[in-house]
Amino acid sequence: MDMENMNSMWGIIGVIVCACGVYALYWFYKMKTSGDINATILLGKDFMYKKCKNKEEYIRKVSPALLGFGIVSLAYGALDVIHCYAYPMPVADTAGMVIFFIVLVAFAVYTTKLKREYF
Repeated sequence: MDMENMNSMWGIIGVIVCACGVYALYWFYKMKTSGDINATILLGKDFMYKKCKNKEEYIRKVSPALLGFGIVSLAYGALDVIHCYAYPMPVADTAGMVIFFIVLVAFAVYTTKLKREYF
């Protein structure tokens, strides 16, 4: 496999991460405007959002984490797509990947804590 095909393959990851960012931002907006909780991104299959002990407080606490995750995902996804398809920036791409993974782990830990507290 040559380097160009390798970059194209890795660029797909950037597209997926970017799409995840858009999805997270969409659900942040929907949650803030309608009060709906997305079980897929926040709860997992074993939890029913209707069984929340305090829906308003849960939304208030989880919203900043979802917004931050969405912004970082969108930014890193866009950076990775640019790096792979338009202008190579290995240092920036690597730094973005590290930041993305730190935010991803923090998001998972924080939302799991909230899940245990409110469901």
